[in-house]
Amino acid sequence: MAKKFKPGPYNYCDYRCERCDEREDCRVYKENQERILQHYIKGEDPSDPEVFMNDLKEIFEKTQAMIKQAAAERGIELDDIPDEEEKRTDPHEYAIYNLAYDYFIRAHRLIKRLEAEGIPEDIEAEFEDFVWYHALIVAKTGRLVSSFDDDFFDPEAREIEEEGTLQVINKSIMYSRNALNKMLNELPDDFQDIVDLLDILKRLEIQLKTNIRKKIDN
Repeated sequence: MAKKFKPGPYNYCDYRCERCDEREDCRVYKENQERILQHYIKGEDPSDPEVFMNDLKEIFEKTQAMIKQAAAERGIELDDIPDEEEKRTDPHEYAIYNLAYDYFIRAHRLIKRLEAEGIPEDIEAEFEDFVWYHALIVAKTGRLVSSFDDDFFDPEAREIEEEGTLQVINKSIMYSRNALNKMLNELPDDFQDIVDLLDILKRLEIQLKTNIRKKIDN
C-alpha cells in the first residue's frame, strides 16, 4: 500500500529537513530525497548549478500543474483568463519587502567576503544558519506581499496562508539573529556590518508586528 503523507506544510516550511521531526511523513522531504538519489545514480552533483536549475524547473512545472488542477476543481479555466486581467504586485511597494530585500543584499555581500576569508570553526554552524535564512527571509516576504492582492484563495484560505508564511519569516529572523549575535563576538573586523544587519532584522520584526501591509511613500 502506498504511504500516506500529511498535507504539505509548504508555507510553514523552512526546508531544513534535517532538523524536522515530521520529515518521515512529509512528501516534500521524500521527493527531495528521491531527487538527490537519482542524481547520485546518474553520477550528477545535486548542488551543481545546472543540475539545481533543472530541478527548479521541474518543481515549478509540477507546481503549475497542481495549481491548474486546483483551479479546475473550482470550475476555473486558467488558460481562458486573458493576460491583461492578471494582477501583478510589485513587492517593492511594501515596507516589509524593502527591509527584507535590503537585509538580503547586505547579508549576501558579507557572506561572500567571509567565504573568501575563511569561516572560523567556532561559528561554522551559525554561519550555515545565516547563509540559509538570509535568502529565505526575502523569498518568504516576497511570497507574503504577493498574496495581498491574490483573489485565487477565499479569505479563510488566505488567512491560513498568511499565518504560515509569517510564522516561517519570524522563525528565520530568530535563527538569523542568534547566528549574527554569535558572529558578532567572533568577527570583530565585521562588527559594524553585523550590527547593521541586526538593526534591519529588528526593524523588519517591528514592521511585521505593526502593519505588514504598509506601503512605502512614493
